[in-house]
Amino acid sequence: MMNFKTQIAALLFLIAPVCLFAQQADLILNNGNIITIKQKGDRAQAIAIKDHLIIAVGSNDEVRKYIGSNTKVVDLQGRTVIPGFNDVHQHPAPIYPFEAVYATLELDTVSSMKNLIALLKRKAAITPKGMLIHGVGYNETKLGGQPIRDSLDKATTDHPILITHVSGHLSAANSYLMRLNGIDQTVKDPPGGAFERYHGTNMPDGICKESAAGFLHRSKSIVHPPAPTHEQEMAGYRLYFNRVLASGITSIGDAWTTPEKVKVYQELVKEQFPVRFNLIIGVDYLSQVLAGKIPQLQTDYLRISTIKVFHGNSLSGKTCWLYQPYDMINPVTGKKDYYGIPPARSQAGLDSLFYKIHHAGWQIACHSNGDREIEMVIKAIEYSEKADPRPDPRHRIEHCSLTNQQILNDIKKDGIIPVFHCYMYELGEKMLVYGPERISMLHPTKTAEDMGIVYALHSDAPISPYQALPRLGSAVTRKTREGIVIGANQCIDAETGIKAYTYGGAYTSYEENKKGTLQAGRFADLVVLDADPTAVNPDEIRNIKVQMTIVGGKVAFQR
Repeated sequence: MMNFKTQIAALLFLIAPVCLFAQQADLILNNGNIITIKQKGDRAQAIAIKDHLIIAVGSNDEVRKYIGSNTKVVDLQGRTVIPGFNDVHQHPAPIYPFEAVYATLELDTVSSMKNLIALLKRKAAITPKGMLIHGVGYNETKLGGQPIRDSLDKATTDHPILITHVSGHLSAANSYLMRLNGIDQTVKDPPGGAFERYHGTNMPDGICKESAAGFLHRSKSIVHPPAPTHEQEMAGYRLYFNRVLASGITSIGDAWTTPEKVKVYQELVKEQFPVRFNLIIGVDYLSQVLAGKIPQLQTDYLRISTIKVFHGNSLSGKTCWLYQPYDMINPVTGKKDYYGIPPARSQAGLDSLFYKIHHAGWQIACHSNGDREIEMVIKAIEYSEKADPRPDPRHRIEHCSLTNQQILNDIKKDGIIPVFHCYMYELGEKMLVYGPERISMLHPTKTAEDMGIVYALHSDAPISPYQALPRLGSAVTRKTREGIVIGANQCIDAETGIKAYTYGGAYTSYEENKKGTLQAGRFADLVVLDADPTAVNPDEIRNIKVQMTIVGGKVAFQR
């Protein structure tokens, strides 16, 4: 009869093959240049994946032992691997064919007023008379000026036209839509907004800023296009997110989620769509949140724990509120005395709102661009944390654009996460109105990095395109399309940018121990690139191609 020690040894002998088999990988990528982001400069050759997790990262020899009879081995042939990008702030929308009457026009690539008018004419030709034509993302710099009502009237006088600025904070309307909504020379500028007017008159010219744009939706006589069917809508979302995957993004944050969109994401997760979703609920639905109708949720593919607040206005739309005037002539006064548009909410009102969200145990993600706005946001966060101390609430400031050293000192002291833009290539020329001193602290990624502040990058799509490599390249070079560098002192190296777009993104949702770096125990979310962003000319980062996107250990995109 075996003694106890002999029995244990025999049992371990029997179990050992089972344990060894359990460690055999489903997928191994070898012969690669793997940028782990575990620490600066850390590289590996191979990575082993089992189920949805990484089980090993190291040299080819170290990872070879995880190869089994059922392991798929992919020879990277020297290609670069990085963690999946995490675009923590964008505004996903379904993609529909141009011919669909309910399709919104994408205007970000329209390069002249003539082309804009021609595109709107094409849409009008297939749209029933009297029905609204809607477009998003126009850029007045490309058009050669704002598309005032006179320009839009050239496209059609038989349809109302509503197009929104690339910033999302201005809207332009033709005379038909202005007339439907009763917007004439008697209309007053609302709190937090303004109507641009023809020079020397009180007549609005069709450009409506911030809260004034809400007047364009007031009339009950507006004929909206018929809504797409549920299946058409879901197909449009699948198309959008498949394109997101093709750009190397494996996680996104929807920065204004409605209760209806929560159902869209629930359906996508149920069908095992391979993107991880972090839903940021719009503050308009706070009452439903506080009533428990939208509960918090933390799963691997769907998270709901954050509320989006607006406090402040637009950077590229030149409406954010500043302490010192813009470096531009105010067309109304002929002087340099324009400070932007003040937020409609007072400090006391902001304090009260933040406290409700904070006290209920939710994370705050507050849109704010101007230094004067950002300081109000910081004060409101400090008010909430003092009134109801919570460990590590990680409240966020979205965009956090025009800062100063005191703002960054407070952000670090209070544990606030800045979520910085990286869209200089597309919109950098609009930053010149802020002057060189403020530009030196615009989206201050380098200063934040040097201070040890954890921050994330984002596209704010469709404000700038969601494609991840152009966004990374913009954060590194800060160059406009014309080659002008906006805030050279805030340029970061490519590996720092990757970290902000992966680990930094994971940190915003308390998932830094689950994703954002390539190491054993993390989600197997990674991207294979055809070039190394840390080795190429920085100007070429935007042109790097994604070869493969893997989410949860499964190939979600392959070129």
